[in-house]
Amino acid sequence: MKHRFYLLVLALGLFTCSNEHSQIIEITSPKSKINVDFGLDKEGKPFYLVMFNNKTIVDTSYLGFEFKDAPAFEKNFIIKNSTTKSFNETWQMPWGEQIDVVNNYNELRVELQEKTSPERFLNIVFKVYDDGIGFRYEFPEQGRFKGDVLITEEHTEFNLTEDYKTFWIPGDWDIYEHLYSTTKLSEIDAIAYAQHVNLAQTYIPENAVNTPVTLVGDDGIHLSFHEAALIDYSGMTLKVDTTSLSLKSNLVGSENTDYKVKCSLPFNTPWRTIQITDNAPDLITSNLIVNLNEPNKLGDVSWFKPMKYTGVWWEMHLGKSSWDYGMEMVDGKWVDTGKAHGRHGATTENVKNFIDFSAKNNIGGVLVEGWNTGWERWIGFEDREGVFDFVTTYPDYDLDEVVRYGKEKGVDIIMHHETSAATATYEKQQDAAYTLMKKYGMHAVKSGYVGKILPKGEYHHGQYMVNQYNNAAIKAAKYEVAVNAHEPIKATGLRRTYPNIISREGLRGQEFNAWAEDGGNPPEHLPIVAFTRMLAGPIDFTPG
Repeated sequence: MKHRFYLLVLALGLFTCSNEHSQIIEITSPKSKINVDFGLDKEGKPFYLVMFNNKTIVDTSYLGFEFKDAPAFEKNFIIKNSTTKSFNETWQMPWGEQIDVVNNYNELRVELQEKTSPERFLNIVFKVYDDGIGFRYEFPEQGRFKGDVLITEEHTEFNLTEDYKTFWIPGDWDIYEHLYSTTKLSEIDAIAYAQHVNLAQTYIPENAVNTPVTLVGDDGIHLSFHEAALIDYSGMTLKVDTTSLSLKSNLVGSENTDYKVKCSLPFNTPWRTIQITDNAPDLITSNLIVNLNEPNKLGDVSWFKPMKYTGVWWEMHLGKSSWDYGMEMVDGKWVDTGKAHGRHGATTENVKNFIDFSAKNNIGGVLVEGWNTGWERWIGFEDREGVFDFVTTYPDYDLDEVVRYGKEKGVDIIMHHETSAATATYEKQQDAAYTLMKKYGMHAVKSGYVGKILPKGEYHHGQYMVNQYNNAAIKAAKYEVAVNAHEPIKATGLRRTYPNIISREGLRGQEFNAWAEDGGNPPEHLPIVAFTRMLAGPIDFTPG
């Protein structure tokens, strides 16, 4: 693997002073397109602002946290130290839209300490690229923070200077499958989409937007706000102030705790990101999100090959066949009691037909949904734990024969794990499920999390589920399995660190064209998706 880098440690950051702010440190991008100022005001409140081509695009914006059982990080900080460095490397994607990726930025690290009791420490790190910025909070090991850190809210502001044209979906804590709205920033009304029809689950508590959210200015400036390297933390929505034209972090919470994030020192937050360009195509070519993630931890993943695939899937949405077979649960086990309805889609014969079609048309894989027992109670029931079995086939599906036939035709079988959001059942069965895949040489699985999360009170985008998604993929890598998650947490560039995390859903897909009450996806849907959701990473639109 080609891997070259250049590292230059520079002097302490340049300090300036003003009447309003006691200290300001400046850092610019490698080609000086973007400038970031960081400082403390007279009360010791940390803030930053961003300029692009000498124009202020994010005005003075404050940073802080609220905690349970601990004073807030808000003010009374002093700058203990600051350092800058430049970094330039070229790394290679094992799969994806390109091979060589340039990772070139200037970094500012600011070490803060409270000047009043309890005199805790907080570091803020900025990485400034020519196509945007990323910054995160680092909580170092320290005796002044006792026990776990319980974050009730993160206060990261993005105070904008213009009423931008904005492409957005609501800040739903449970699903991303909304159509994009195109309005002025001042006209965003996410609450209007609460309890939207045709969604398996939804919860919109604030006038907030999900990320990526893309904004276009009158002079052609394009901004997209998102996050990178979302690990062991809650997903971030952005609360909208339509009067002051500001965005502010609003973390996804849980009904089971009175805090939103629980972490042990030391830890880092995800990167808060702004992609900044003067035209739309450069947003798509930006590698800011993947560059802010750690390098590949898996090593060689040549066992995974990107491919086109067909699937036993679309016919279910059209009502031509069903996922379930017609079994009944007897004494806690699924039993064929002779009441099969004859509409089951994932039969050996049907899958072979898909294999033949795929082989004839040079399509590499066939996704098979509805192959395993449990679909009779997969949705619309409260007691979904223990329903699905991820190793037991329905009576009319011969896995041995299907895999054999696929290999004969040069077509891979793509596994499907619908969890119905019953996380305990899936977690318990993952090793057995991945072992089955390894036995048959299957290297890709589509996972699904339709419905309200079990345990009750958790949301798809909260810390609990972030860990569920990430841990499932990390475990899958041990079995040489790549994961294409549906009803997922948003993509945040982790495909660089764990390149078995491939495409995912996380948007309104093709199935809405089959049954949505609003008439399906309009023509502008996918072009907007290219400049919003796809800035986070590749999508699985499941076209059928």
